[in-house]
Amino acid sequence: MLPTAARLSRGSTVGWIGLGAMGHPMALNLFTKTYLAHQAAGSSTDDAPRFLICEADSGRADAFVAELKDRGGSELASRVDRVGSGKEMAASASRILTMLPSTPQVQSVYLDPKTGILPGLLSLPSNTPLLPRVPSSSVPDQTDTAAPSAQPNTLLVDGTTLDPTVAMEVAKRIHEETGGKALMIDAPVSGGIVAAKAGTLTIMFGSPSPIATSLAVPFLQRMARDDGVIPCGSTGAGVGVKVCNNLILAINQIALAEGLALGRSLGIDPVLLHNVVNTSSGQSWSSRVNSPLPEVANSPGSRGYSGGFQSRLMLKDVGLALHAAHQYDLPTPLGWAAKSVYEAVCNDGQGEWAAKDFSVVFEWLKKLQVEGVERGWKDGAPGQ
Repeated sequence: MLPTAARLSRGSTVGWIGLGAMGHPMALNLFTKTYLAHQAAGSSTDDAPRFLICEADSGRADAFVAELKDRGGSELASRVDRVGSGKEMAASASRILTMLPSTPQVQSVYLDPKTGILPGLLSLPSNTPLLPRVPSSSVPDQTDTAAPSAQPNTLLVDGTTLDPTVAMEVAKRIHEETGGKALMIDAPVSGGIVAAKAGTLTIMFGSPSPIATSLAVPFLQRMARDDGVIPCGSTGAGVGVKVCNNLILAINQIALAEGLALGRSLGIDPVLLHNVVNTSSGQSWSSRVNSPLPEVANSPGSRGYSGGFQSRLMLKDVGLALHAAHQYDLPTPLGWAAKSVYEAVCNDGQGEWAAKDFSVVFEWLKKLQVEGVERGWKDGAPGQ
């Protein structure tokens, strides 16, 4: 891996910012499949794609290139360079994908006046080549009718789960200040690290225009399962769908934990209760797939809650949903309750539960039961 991007052709360069737990495997799939697609087309090596990474942690960057070499060979690895900021990335890559922790990092990477992607875009020469036209995508068009319709010179794809209102604000600035020369879509993912490694993610995206959609979908499909790239509407709709889903999921998982803990207290066989719930009106994805019961094979509970979607990430996503709801004066009483529960889960269990699958809320309830937390007020509880 070379230290600079000076030798790269911008038009054929794909950039990735953020090589964390999700970004690393996603970028591996994207870079490998993009390179192999070029080879399969019999195209000249002279115009083969090149790749940029931007990652503050040198150990992560080196580990990524080493794994890319193991997967795709020395030639592919030799086509990767590293840059130090979003601004540098924008100068050298025409397609940039980001996978960042949350809202503040997206705002910084895209909008920081000294190092951000936006100032890099505004510094591009006026004769910067446009991206080649791509045949219209087969996905339904649900994009902004008033969005920029000219062919852009840059495509930006953000896979971060962040505040939907901020996603819309960042994209609006990108579109307005570049005069539509850069188009940005939001494309959060579902499926976790396992699906990221396998290239079988579900990706829900919001797009400003049919042009942006046609440019983005081929890249997204290289990281997703069959039929896993789902158009959700205009800018911000992808991340909006994601946080709505996770708000519902957080509440469902807590309700499941309470029901199963009550069944345990009543002496009901846990597997019997599990089976009855999953053939009755109480069933949900949480009850079918994400049971906290150790007696259920392949469940989070059967593997000590290792892997899966971490409690701290669920807390983050619930917070994002509540912030968005606040912008629209929407009451979300169960959402606030879920937030307080997952705050307690993350702070309890000697801090270890924050990194466990969010179904560990079941263990938190059992711990509170042993500690007698209810005893101070249960005599006045409903039904007494």
